[in-house]
Amino acid sequence: MLINGIEIDLAKLEKPLLLVKEDEELLFRQLIQSTLEHELIQCQLALSTRKTISLVRDFWLAMYKDREKLYINSEHALLYPIRLIIFELVTQDDYFKRLSKKSFGDEWLSLIYAVVLLQFVLQWIKERFSDNQEVYEALKLLYINSDDNVDDQTSPSREQSIGQAIAVKAIRSEVRENSQEFASLLYQAYNFLHYLHDIEEEKETNKLPSIKNVDDTVNRFYKKRYTTNKSTITG
Repeated sequence: MLINGIEIDLAKLEKPLLLVKEDEELLFRQLIQSTLEHELIQCQLALSTRKTISLVRDFWLAMYKDREKLYINSEHALLYPIRLIIFELVTQDDYFKRLSKKSFGDEWLSLIYAVVLLQFVLQWIKERFSDNQEVYEALKLLYINSDDNVDDQTSPSREQSIGQAIAVKAIRSEVRENSQEFASLLYQAYNFLHYLHDIEEEKETNKLPSIKNVDDTVNRFYKKRYTTNKSTITG
């Protein structure tokens, strides 16, 4: 599938952080392919690269499945330290847990929640580190597609490992030093999803997947309620 000018094989995303069954992998692939083909959710940051779509899958699975049956695949986690730190920081938050209770067992709702939540988080991270060349160099593949064939079986180079370690430390430190702001971000994402539900209830529907222009709605909500930054949350 062509995404941002780069061909991405949805069957060859990065390895999942969580232990996942084959039928769950197939279900996600069908959902995300339909979403991208029909533009059901237009969130450019969360659905822009192989890495971000892989992170959407991590969040989706954590929301779709019973939390008691979620297990980190430690072998895969070692390959993707940046994805892992983002996943850990978000999923341990109470608002994520509340959303996962609402979306448990609902594959479409879990996908909507995962995409919108990741959109908020990626924008926040991008704003924090876009001027820090050392950190952003390791983070940029979250935001910029590469046409290089990445071999997940190959360990990262020493330089890549150092860059990833620096980025992980920076993200962890930024969240720790700005814990209230990060919590507020997730709270706003939680509120935004309620806002979407309210919009659909006004239309006498309750089908969030019917919202195609969610990117415009995200931008208006984010600008009005969260930040005075002029850049948009959708990229």
